[in-house]
Amino acid sequence: MLYALLSDIHANLPALKASLKEISKFKVKKILIAGDTCGKGPFPFEVISILREIDAIIIKGNSDKKFLSTKLSANKLTKKEFELVKFLSIAPDTLWVDDKIFICHGSPLNVTDYIYPSITRESLLAKLDGLKKPEVLCCGHSHIPFVKEINGVLIVNSGSVGKPIDGDPRGSFAVFELNEKDKRGEIVRFNYDIAFLVEALKKKNSSKKVIDSYLKGIKNG
Repeated sequence: MLYALLSDIHANLPALKASLKEISKFKVKKILIAGDTCGKGPFPFEVISILREIDAIIIKGNSDKKFLSTKLSANKLTKKEFELVKFLSIAPDTLWVDDKIFICHGSPLNVTDYIYPSITRESLLAKLDGLKKPEVLCCGHSHIPFVKEINGVLIVNSGSVGKPIDGDPRGSFAVFELNEKDKRGEIVRFNYDIAFLVEALKKKNSSKKVIDSYLKGIKNG
């Protein structure tokens, strides 16, 4: 079966739309979201709405938790916005999919831990911390995309759909295949309408530093 993994959309609507257009070129059966749907970007409700419409499998990230803590205590939400907030709030922090794929945001240890491309067999065992060994471990949070197999576990970090920090301002997601005989994955980079995003950020009075972080794909703002 072919899966798509997205993470760290960060309320970037044009990036999400562009990623889904790219995903449509593959014969993907399920779309998985490894957290941070919201936070930082200007289109949180639009992004949640699309993910609900396409029946994506979603977990929460650390930025989602911050977003929810603010919105759930707000008194100015419309009925639709409240429904979308509730939809995101019931998403789990981690999730098994098809009994072989484990999705987390940071790592199995906690939502703010990191899994980097340099991960070793020993550090993987430490991060699993007694968890049943998955065939595929899906994560995000670092905004650094990679696919790497260690000790029989295919680690898929899809990077960031909406806010890359690796010097490449294009968004990223992962596509991976899991069947009885094989498992493999790849990272897909894509362009999106960043000018549309920049205009929306300006309307929110975002700083030049924040806007430049999107334009340059760097960790600022």
